[in-house]
Amino acid sequence: MRRKRILPPLTACALVLAGCGRDELVNVDPEAAPGPTPTTYESILDASQLTGWIDTVFGGFLAPAALGYIQIEDGTPGVSFRGLVRFESIQDTARLLSGASPVLRYDSARVVISVDSAATRLAAAGTVLQLVEMEQEWDVSASWELAVDSPGVSIPWTGGPGGSLGPTVFDQDTLALVVTDTTTEMPDSVIFWLDEASDSLLKLWVDTTQTNTGLAVVVADSGRVRLFSPRLLYNMVPETEPDTALSTRSVATANTFYLDTTSISDIAGILRVGGINGWRVYAEIEVPDSVPVLGSAELQPLRGSTINKAELVLTSLDPVAPPFGAETEFGAGVNELADDFRVYGTKTPLSSFVPGSSFIVFPDSLAADSTLRVDLTLEFQRWAEQLPGTALPLRLAIRAIPEDAAFGFWEFGAVDGDPAQAPLLRIVFTPAARFTIP
Repeated sequence: MRRKRILPPLTACALVLAGCGRDELVNVDPEAAPGPTPTTYESILDASQLTGWIDTVFGGFLAPAALGYIQIEDGTPGVSFRGLVRFESIQDTARLLSGASPVLRYDSARVVISVDSAATRLAAAGTVLQLVEMEQEWDVSASWELAVDSPGVSIPWTGGPGGSLGPTVFDQDTLALVVTDTTTEMPDSVIFWLDEASDSLLKLWVDTTQTNTGLAVVVADSGRVRLFSPRLLYNMVPETEPDTALSTRSVATANTFYLDTTSISDIAGILRVGGINGWRVYAEIEVPDSVPVLGSAELQPLRGSTINKAELVLTSLDPVAPPFGAETEFGAGVNELADDFRVYGTKTPLSSFVPGSSFIVFPDSLAADSTLRVDLTLEFQRWAEQLPGTALPLRLAIRAIPEDAAFGFWEFGAVDGDPAQAPLLRIVFTPAARFTIP
């Protein structure tokens, strides 16, 4: 006979309670049911709301020689440019049907330089340009203060900033608009005739035992001129056939320009992007694990959240005075920095490009107090995925891409400037889902 199993009193009570619990779950209001409750927040942070926010500007990443043109200007207070040209590949042998012959003399030498009409601004009566000998040797790293500014080598101009110009003015050319009944055109080139100096100067350049100091192109009165493709055109008279002249040419072996940066050296409270000095914004941001959100004093966890949007908001300052203000649009973007710029300064190397961070600077749309938004979403998404205590501060560089994209630059407010124009960090995020307990 099968024995009847008797449940202990406690077990029976447990079954009764379990039945009650199941009945309550079935009748719970659907809005109170357990499940994820995602909410998206927006946080706009200034430097005072972050544990660390540092920004600054470093310049000097672009040698004018890399631009491929020569810009010269004068007549504007506080603005002085000089162009430099050097020819070193001068032919010293004439090739004839009868064979090679040494050059007896050089005739009709002239320097011809093309004009960039779109970037040239002439005085009403035209602009006078002069070609002058330099008194000191230089290289394409030359600046207003230094004749040579290469890595490990710095040689100042002996005549003081800007260098000493020689006494010889070979010739001058006046650039003036050509006006007809139907058109107004800019000349396509400037021509400097060396005249009686042709033979002696070219023989000096051919002689490798002599120092080739090259030439300076300067504005004699007022105006801004952009030139490119300097070349030397000349005739060679061979010794074996002195009644013959052979026309030939040489291109410049070195050309650059340099400018007096006195009027743009004060950058306190200002961030700059672009320009021939290669201005870069360097920034370090220490992002907290939790941030305040708009409309609430409560902190929400940022670490581990889904970052929907992250952007650095820069506020434009007043347009920069000519000729340094950006006059044409140019591209820019963000690179990670490979190290601490407070330690390595201008030599801090760049690391990888931040995907999605590229943007276009449109001068016409960046009026004072307007904003430029630099997308850092992917950078912050990577940051949010790291464990607390393992992430380094975000170190970033904002720069023109390519860095010779524009002659002029644009200015934005910095942390040490007007607080109303200081950068802001905007983050839209969704914290990890939380489950409610009924």
